[in-house]
Amino acid sequence: MKRFERILVCIDNLQRDSHMLDYVQNIARLAGAREIHLLHVAENHPPETDITQGNLDAFAAAHLTESGTWASSCTVVRGTPLLENLRYAHDRNIDLIVIGRHYGDRTETDEEALLPRRVTRKATCSVLVLPENAPVKINRILVPVRDSECSANALDVACAISAAAKASVTALNVFQVHPGYSRVGTSLEEHEALLDTAAQRECDDLLGRVDANTTTVQCKCVPDLHGKPAPVILDEVTADATDLVVIGARGRTGTAGVLLGKVTERLIRHSPVPVLSVKKKGECLGIIRALLSLAGE
Repeated sequence: MKRFERILVCIDNLQRDSHMLDYVQNIARLAGAREIHLLHVAENHPPETDITQGNLDAFAAAHLTESGTWASSCTVVRGTPLLENLRYAHDRNIDLIVIGRHYGDRTETDEEALLPRRVTRKATCSVLVLPENAPVKINRILVPVRDSECSANALDVACAISAAAKASVTALNVFQVHPGYSRVGTSLEEHEALLDTAAQRECDDLLGRVDANTTTVQCKCVPDLHGKPAPVILDEVTADATDLVVIGARGRTGTAGVLLGKVTERLIRHSPVPVLSVKKKGECLGIIRALLSLAGE
């Protein structure tokens, strides 16, 4: 798996983020990463809360202890976290951004995962959002899918991780049950059966488009009776003892890149396990250029 050769770790709080490096080293080993970059963006909050270059270097030396094929670097810059993290990822050709779900939270009233969601929307690469104390070992991977290119891309990444980690993969198709089924003279059970058949066909078509030769992918189709797929997915995460959710992010070039799927955003906010939002490299490049232009660069 050579998709994630350069990994950027967004450091916000040394004590809280120490566990994150254990997870990053596991991902780096599975991905065959060549570089791990640690970046802290110092804002204009009180100086005693700032992380210095010396602090970050010592933090990396203490926690990046696993011997690997990667080189590591530490950088502290001052500025706006969103812009500087995105700028760094763009300038260093980063393949994967790793960010804690609570990055940027200053008070209990802050909206959970606001900065990680903004980074995921605008990044030109894939983003992995980690809740606190996420289990390092990956045994079960869940991939919410539909018959789309971004789902195929996410499933391809999940299969590559599975092959390296010897983990199982479940492709979950959540299909919506429309309330007007009775108007065509079918019962709820008959309507669900028809939709389930179509969803299974979508999964079969999707599997035909990815390299799953070394991985057994289980397809699971679940009805959504209320037009809210995210809670259904979260229920499956818990029921299946999932360790990692891999989902295709709906990133686009141009101004549409600011839009991220509502399901992905809900998962980033509420998933008890890490969420890997998979993008094709270079997506949302127009957004980065626009942000840099607004910053006067």
